[in-house]
Amino acid sequence: MIKYIFTVFLYLLTITFPVAAQTEPTRDELLKEITATVVKSDFQKSATAFWQDKLKEERYASDVVVRAKINYMIARSFASQNMDSAEVYVTKALMLVENIEGYENVKLSIYNGLGNIAQLKGKIFLASFYYNKTISILDVNPFVDVPNESKIQYYLHSGQANIKIGLYESAFELNKKAEKFLSPAIKENYLWFRVYSQLFASGYQRGVNTDSLEIYLEKVEKYSDTEVAKRFYYEHKAKFFELTKQLDSAKVYFEKVVEFEKNKYLDEPNSTIIGNIYIGYCHLLENSVDRKQLTEAKSLINQLQDLEKYNYHLQVTDSIPFWSAMATYYYETKDFEKYKKAKNKVIDLQTITQRKSELQAKEEMQSMYQLKENQKSITMLSRSVKVKENQLQTTQSMLIIVTLLIIVILSSMAVLYYRQKNQKLQQEYRQVVLEQKLLRTQMEPHFIFNTLSTLQSMIRFQDSKKAINYLNYFSRLLRSNLELSRQETISLEDELETLETYFKLQQTRFQDKFEYHINVNEEVETGAIFIPPMLIQPFAENSILHGFKGESKEWKVQIVIRELVEKNQLEIEIIDNGIGIEEIRETKKKSFSGAITKERLQILSKKHNTPTDYQIVSEKGKGTKVLMKLPIIGK
Repeated sequence: MIKYIFTVFLYLLTITFPVAAQTEPTRDELLKEITATVVKSDFQKSATAFWQDKLKEERYASDVVVRAKINYMIARSFASQNMDSAEVYVTKALMLVENIEGYENVKLSIYNGLGNIAQLKGKIFLASFYYNKTISILDVNPFVDVPNESKIQYYLHSGQANIKIGLYESAFELNKKAEKFLSPAIKENYLWFRVYSQLFASGYQRGVNTDSLEIYLEKVEKYSDTEVAKRFYYEHKAKFFELTKQLDSAKVYFEKVVEFEKNKYLDEPNSTIIGNIYIGYCHLLENSVDRKQLTEAKSLINQLQDLEKYNYHLQVTDSIPFWSAMATYYYETKDFEKYKKAKNKVIDLQTITQRKSELQAKEEMQSMYQLKENQKSITMLSRSVKVKENQLQTTQSMLIIVTLLIIVILSSMAVLYYRQKNQKLQQEYRQVVLEQKLLRTQMEPHFIFNTLSTLQSMIRFQDSKKAINYLNYFSRLLRSNLELSRQETISLEDELETLETYFKLQQTRFQDKFEYHINVNEEVETGAIFIPPMLIQPFAENSILHGFKGESKEWKVQIVIRELVEKNQLEIEIIDNGIGIEEIRETKKKSFSGAITKERLQILSKKHNTPTDYQIVSEKGKGTKVLMKLPIIGK
């Protein structure tokens, strides 16, 4: 029977079906076709429906990068109608192409689109995150196949986002990179204007010399060919005059900014313009105080107080320049009590702003991860629905159905076999992980007990300053251990950072009676190599707590890390000049670090199928050297 089924199966494989001779387009050809079709879509049907139909066509749907590009085009079509839908589709595009090597031009469009959406939604930290992704691509591959105009936009977007979150140094450097792509071939005045406007704004905040600022200002004036551009030129000019102590000239330009915003408010009243008018009056108030025109300053204060009737439009950040100006005014009028209150108000507002900024950053990143997780669930559900639809549409002949049944049966048997084998492997792996976590819990209480005992002693002897320093290092170390303990492995960089904190903790305790050195060979990439957490610290603890005893001498402990490339191993040495293990045993000091480390290395060897090594060499009165060799583990 089996021989008969096998014969039928081979026969079916020999059957050929007539297919029209044609060459399937390549991925790059499809991407170019999509780009060329952008204009045509408006003449056929709505852009959204057009691209959604394209997504259903087999020639597009079968390629993940092409699907990503089409999802991006759908997102663009939604941008002016429904920002949430645009965010869903561009996030879907990112998930499709993010982990595929190459196609930086597609990724640049997607990351920039996500940054634009986040900025329009007021999520400045999230916008900065995505814009910086585009910069990472451009810095690695500056010759990526996109127009220079687009490269300028990417750098400007990232620079503007960095200005908004206060990273002026980074913003200035990004704007300088944008300037490098300017050339006579760039015909759009808007790009020239924006490059030099942002260079002035970030350079002003960064503290660039006035000669450079003046050059940027001249360029801004040259390319200010719209009323909006002139408004920003007036503001830059006012700040430049203020910086160079030309206060009367600064006043003239601040007044032009306020006049522009007032006229704009008459045409389209909104809260943003009210805030701009308010800030403009704050600048004029500071200017009048600096010019010792206190009567003029009083009039401006009255106008600002009138504007505060619209305080439901104003943000907390809008109030900071007002109270800062008021503090200066009260100081000049010798009203020191009100001056003190105004200064405290500024501090309070700055604190509130900082806390809101930190909370906003956290919420925005959480929303990004949540959106990605939701999109994953939707994608998996869509795939499941598509499979069931395909099953319902199956209309094959009886012979093909029988053949498919045979194939399904054979496949099911193979799947069952491999599933059982995989389950067994997973069960063994989970057992190894549980063993490793158990060993880790044996080590941490030992260290915490020693530390708390020392802290108790400091407090008892009323050494409060030393106790505070010690507690500071301990809290940092404990927080680090708590964060890293959830992970099976951590980067060598994180392990060394935690070890550095531990050494500082113990130096505080022993009043710098020992030295430590951490030497990492140049070939070791600490951020790319992963090891089990708290692998080195127990031996450093043994050296300090048990090895450095007896006569006073220059106690030293050294950590040496090198990569054995030919063996694909990481070699770690912990060397001290302490009393040696024999003397430690004679004083009956018990340490579990050796036994625990040996077990951990055995688990590591079993998991990665790579030999490990663990040795201790010690000489009484001369010191101890611990040698560990473990497999190099990547992320």
